[in-house]
Amino acid sequence: MPAVASLEDLKKVEEQLRTIKENHPQGYADLVELFRQNRKIGYKNICKLMMGEATPEKLKGTE
Repeated sequence: MPAVASLEDLKKVEEQLRTIKENHPQGYADLVELFRQNRKIGYKNICKLMMGEATPEKLKGTE
């Protein structure tokens, strides 16, 4: 399924990821592994947890 984002936006993010990987290779590798191990949780939920926008309880609707 094609991405909704424009090709320009996707290339911009790709470059940002490349820069982070170059500057912080171990941290980048750790995050890649975290995403791989938790695909079923979903990137959107993982990002909300990372940015402090939600808690596990909020995501489950128990809070």
